[in-house]
Amino acid sequence: MAEGDSRISLLSAGGKVAQDTADKINLNLPVHITGRDAQKNPEFVKLLSTLSHRLTHTGVSKGLQKDVEQAKEQMRREKAAWLQAGALYHELEELLLDHDIRKQESEIPAAESQFYTAVQECLTTAEVCEYLECGPDRRKDVTLLGLTREQLQQNNPHRKNLKSLQKKLVPLVEERLKKKCTAVFSFHESSSNLSTDPGELQFAKASQLPLVLERERLDLQEKKRQLQQDRAARDRQFWQYYQILLQTLESLERIVKHHRLKSQLENNNVISEWLVQRFDAMELKIKVVEAQVLCDTYTAGTVAALRQIRRHLDSTPYDSEYMQSVQQLQAYRSVGMGFDSLVQEYGKLQEAIENKKWGLTELQKTC
Repeated sequence: MAEGDSRISLLSAGGKVAQDTADKINLNLPVHITGRDAQKNPEFVKLLSTLSHRLTHTGVSKGLQKDVEQAKEQMRREKAAWLQAGALYHELEELLLDHDIRKQESEIPAAESQFYTAVQECLTTAEVCEYLECGPDRRKDVTLLGLTREQLQQNNPHRKNLKSLQKKLVPLVEERLKKKCTAVFSFHESSSNLSTDPGELQFAKASQLPLVLERERLDLQEKKRQLQQDRAARDRQFWQYYQILLQTLESLERIVKHHRLKSQLENNNVISEWLVQRFDAMELKIKVVEAQVLCDTYTAGTVAALRQIRRHLDSTPYDSEYMQSVQQLQAYRSVGMGFDSLVQEYGKLQEAIENKKWGLTELQKTC
């Protein structure tokens, strides 16, 4: 029993080490192996361990992963700049659209109309400049209709007033962007009461939205990683319980075979010997009863009478057969010597009749 327990403990320790190795490989490589797989294929585990030092958890080499991360960072910066420019562009479009709507609904002062007209013309000039570089390789010496940005800027009638336009336009755009940022942050923080906060405080909180979203993204990644670790731990515990259960069943089977079956065999042997002795005793009792019945039935006088009857019965058939034979012999003698010749002739005739019957039968078959 102690040997079985030590064997179970050794197997459990070996299974735990194998499962830990499998968990490390599963976290470092895009594979999923179990502790049993690690125990059965040690060379394959060594290969995976070597690959884990060269590859990432996605199966990409670490050098390539570094290049990809740098490219992603560069793309992120370019994308952020493009999104900022796009946000300003769309905000200017909405600002001009709102002005057109208000102009349709009510009278607008002439100075304000001139300001928005100048903004519209400057925006149109900037849009046209973006369409000059039409080549796939973005070569600056090849432009649309041979025009250049400098030529278009010189034809802009408001190029001398750009600073004054920007000085008046920037606060308007900032105010609109502040309102949108506050609205987005209010939607994100719908559970909190932001309506009671002052405007500057609301915008200060809204300006922290990128950091809040980044923190939430990192929290989600951490939770995802924790879930992966929990899954690996759950699989490890499952296989540990499974292996321990198998080992326990093997130990129980061995104990049953070694103790219970052995005891049952000894018990069966004892019962068999007891039954044999009992049957022998019963056989002896039956023989004793048989001898007693025979002794009671056949006394000395009875045995003598039975012997006399037997001698009489044995001699009677012999005497009758002897008398019959004598009588038949006397009958033959009374017939005379010609009786033997008649018997022989009768036998020949019978034989001739049998031969003719056989010949007729064969003739009928041939016909």
